[in-house]
Amino acid sequence: MLDLDVRLLFRPSPAERRSIETFLNGQGLSFEGDPDLTVAVEDGDGRVVATGSLEGKVIKMVAVDGSRQDGGLSAVVISRLLQVAREEGKTHLFVYTKPDAAERFLSLGFIELARVASSVVLLEMGEPGVATFRAYLASIRKESVGRVGAIVVNANPFTRGHRYLIEEARRRCDHLYVIVVETDLSLFPFADRIDLIRRGTEDLEGVTVLRSGDYAVSRATFPSYFLRGTGDEERALLQARLDVTLFANLFVPALAIGARFVGTEPYCPVTRRYNEAMREILPSRSVDFIEIPRLEWVEGTAVSASSVRDAIRADDWDLVRRLVPPVTWDYLRSPQAEAVLERIRLSDSRH
Repeated sequence: MLDLDVRLLFRPSPAERRSIETFLNGQGLSFEGDPDLTVAVEDGDGRVVATGSLEGKVIKMVAVDGSRQDGGLSAVVISRLLQVAREEGKTHLFVYTKPDAAERFLSLGFIELARVASSVVLLEMGEPGVATFRAYLASIRKESVGRVGAIVVNANPFTRGHRYLIEEARRRCDHLYVIVVETDLSLFPFADRIDLIRRGTEDLEGVTVLRSGDYAVSRATFPSYFLRGTGDEERALLQARLDVTLFANLFVPALAIGARFVGTEPYCPVTRRYNEAMREILPSRSVDFIEIPRLEWVEGTAVSASSVRDAIRADDWDLVRRLVPPVTWDYLRSPQAEAVLERIRLSDSRH
């Protein structure tokens, strides 16, 4: 360690990011997201030889130069990241890493949540963790209800298309769980999204709306969903496989789910990759994968949350009204939505 410098980079500069990115590329990894902190271990010539980052509650992009694997550098990087996390009051952490690095985290008290073959492992430490979330799922589970289905939705915002998908899925099972993505990185806040879905489906019997916690389409399980336009489709497919595997490990046994329903995806390549991952993984876990054709508002054009946001940007409220159910329309025209509408107008079409 005498010839090495350990630097803590809070919100790395463009030049620092390029240096880390170059090193990660050489290790077969990609720099992604907007880390709150990056640890950079540099040699005497200023070259990065080890690194790791913390974004929110997720530790990721941990890598050590192959020639220095026996130098304990991964322990140095991880210990610094954990130290900063503790100082910031973060008691619940995830690790997204390669399988060959997982053992190091297991030795520190992390537990494994899901793994995709030889590609990636997701681990967790701290509370409230997966045991607490399993207890939440047990508290809402419906017993002896026959065939059980599930949908995972972000609903940014809740549209007529979401309502149609929920109705169609419910017709094909005896009870339907609608799992709402809890990660709050969308233009519509989670509290508003889940409230709209609950109020927009309260007339349907046999439907339970629940939160996803950090365990479905989150920064830890599926970051590409929140980084659209910044990554390749193969990386999105890998992350989708991880998210679907965790769904099969956690939600399926906890809620006795036998079918997962999705809408067909004509537009978004990231969501299309996610559907591919479900088609590949779920049947082997005794879960039917069922695609339902999307509701169209004109022939050949599906109702989507992105089309609602585009209509808001264009100030086309006649179109908005055609695309959303009454509960969402009332919300959008209320003072409660003013800040959301301003964010939409200032955002680009990818969000």
